[in-house]
Amino acid sequence: MQEKLSGKLYKLWGIKREFLLKILLLSATYFFLMACHVIWKPLKYSLFGQIVGTSSVPFAKISSLLFLIPLILLYSKLVDWLRRHHLLYFFTISHALGGLFFYYFISHPVYGIANTDTGPSRYIGWLFYFFMESFDAFLSTTFWSFADSVNNANDAKYYYGFFVSGSKIGGMLTAATLYFVLTGATTESQLSIIPNALLIGSCMLFAAAACIYFLVKKVPEGIMHGYEKVYQLEKHKDVEHIPTPTRLKSFLRSITSAFDGLTIMVKSSYVMGIFSLVFFYEIIIAIFDYLVMMRAESAHPSIGSMTAFYALYFFIMNGIGLLISLFGTTPLLRILGIRMSLFAFPLICLIMLVTTFIFPQGWILFGTLIGLRAFNYALNHPTREVLYIPTTKDIKFKAKTWTDAFGSRIAKGFGSFFNLALQSVAPAIALFSSITFSLGLTGIWLVITYFLGKTLQSAIDENRIIGETEESKTNR
Repeated sequence: MQEKLSGKLYKLWGIKREFLLKILLLSATYFFLMACHVIWKPLKYSLFGQIVGTSSVPFAKISSLLFLIPLILLYSKLVDWLRRHHLLYFFTISHALGGLFFYYFISHPVYGIANTDTGPSRYIGWLFYFFMESFDAFLSTTFWSFADSVNNANDAKYYYGFFVSGSKIGGMLTAATLYFVLTGATTESQLSIIPNALLIGSCMLFAAAACIYFLVKKVPEGIMHGYEKVYQLEKHKDVEHIPTPTRLKSFLRSITSAFDGLTIMVKSSYVMGIFSLVFFYEIIIAIFDYLVMMRAESAHPSIGSMTAFYALYFFIMNGIGLLISLFGTTPLLRILGIRMSLFAFPLICLIMLVTTFIFPQGWILFGTLIGLRAFNYALNHPTREVLYIPTTKDIKFKAKTWTDAFGSRIAKGFGSFFNLALQSVAPAIALFSSITFSLGLTGIWLVITYFLGKTLQSAIDENRIIGETEESKTNR
């Protein structure tokens, strides 16, 4: 009886010995990335609100779209120039240095938070918001692109839940630390604590880069192949002879290759389907974020109080996410399989939205926002990432950047326009309209999920690569 029970538990949570180091280092990488994210994320709105003003948040979200386009084009070029783990080095180290830059300026008596004058002309607040948008946009994209390239569908089913668990533990530790430090500090000491959070976050990013270094050095190459047919395709491309182009063709190709991801996304219905999943979710989150933020601002007037509120919010979200990843995501993927697991989050989202529609109280709104984010990070994200595993490198890295980073920002911009349009109507009507619109998006979401799951399962069963035709056309 004991052996049968241990066997069932191993099927739900066991890790094969040969994969142990790989899983631990990838989980540790996500641990440090999310630890930094959670300690920085509360600063994003609290610092911007203190320096520039909360009323400017919808305009900042819309403006960030223009800021991210050149960054996505640069990232697309880096995919051509760098190896897959070098992209993670570039992301972590560049943003760690950015954190040190803002640590200096946020601590400054004139440019930083010691200056209590609030206004849109305080450019350091805008720069910090755009920096955080860059960090938010590329964090999950960069990590999961790498994880998708070194794991196959079976690995994802068994181990993606552990990556998420590592990130949730990191998020809980830093969020709890930030909350208790801020709530126990005076208003004056909070002015020195908040910039130090930027310094600590930078150290977390350097630690994440170190984890990737040891992963590449210590894990056997055979375990890092990922989806074998894609690995062999990319290996063949690396060694095949390609005629040297003329200087003009080389220059033109260098420019157009930066848009490869966008081209693939537009041409491939599969990639466009993934884009729509990101798009719908981010619109809903932008709407609920704004509803909760406006209520939180009135209850937490100081920057320390507002940051502590968001720290508590992220602690609760990551705590719930940890439970979901351990007792929901990992067993769900192993028992139901990948295709059926894709339906879990939109169905949960539908239930939460209906509950909010029936009971539109403030604490229900807060709980729905936490639930949406917790289930997204712990369940939706790892299951959605499986959709990228049987795809080409250009889809995993270039197209994924446009779907995740740019798509989420377009959605947030759309959600911000929606929020601005409802500012002139009565609060009850605005709330009713927001929830009704979100319910409509969730219905379309379920239909698209069905077709994506069907295509994914077909590709795995037939051992073929999704997007090979699209990529070959793009690279001519």
